[in-house]
Amino acid sequence: MIAEHCHETERAYLLILFEADPGDWVTCHPHQRHRFEKVGALFRALESFGAAEIVFAGAMDRPRLNPLAMDKRAMTIAARVMAMLRQGDDAMLRGLGSVFEEAGIRVVGAADCLPPDKLVANPGVLGQHHPDARARADARRAAAILRALGPVDVGQAAVVAGGVCLGIEAVEGTDALLDRVAALPESKRDHAPPPAGVLLKMPKPGQDTRLDLPTIGPATARNAARAGLAGLVTEAAGVQILDRDALIGTADRAGLFLWSAARDELEP
Repeated sequence: MIAEHCHETERAYLLILFEADPGDWVTCHPHQRHRFEKVGALFRALESFGAAEIVFAGAMDRPRLNPLAMDKRAMTIAARVMAMLRQGDDAMLRGLGSVFEEAGIRVVGAADCLPPDKLVANPGVLGQHHPDARARADARRAAAILRALGPVDVGQAAVVAGGVCLGIEAVEGTDALLDRVAALPESKRDHAPPPAGVLLKMPKPGQDTRLDLPTIGPATARNAARAGLAGLVTEAAGVQILDRDALIGTADRAGLFLWSAARDELEP
């Protein structure tokens, strides 16, 4: 989305690809492949391009660094980077962002690279179905749980049904969280038999949203339906919504509501 927008608006841009293969679409855009261990080569490429800003986009696992493959510049920050990789996601990404900013390259958020409302949603209900009072209460309960975990840099998602927390997202990701909820025995759902409960996604308190916005897409809706939930809740303007039309269609067909909640609507 960002690459296409830059192309359409004739803004100079360069894709930097690491180990993950994003697909054939990149061949339509200027791109280079780099290794994390070759920081010197990466920064020489950015300097040659004249990069003033950088945006992190897409999903990536924590890299396994090979010290024997590091170039001189990587060696100078190796100890610092290794320490970053042992921290929570937000602290790790802040640290990596600081490496670029110290080189004079400003970090910008993905949502700021696109027209307003292209990647995030304003407050309101998306689709045909609406949350009832019980679902809204579950969303507030989930928000309280995530706010409590925020200071220790854990969790952008939680599942709550009938006031009971059924799961919290950690390093495994949202899809795996929903798989765990789907696998719960019926006895754990007696208080709120399916379809009931919500998945809430929101940034951690104090999270640097330039570097890592929570994200949902059509697969999130499919997995939430399989987990027996009533709907999906996101904090308005705080969650990336990918393939919006497909997401709404998937949720509508599954009978799920999609609620983009204003921050004050998630307060106790």
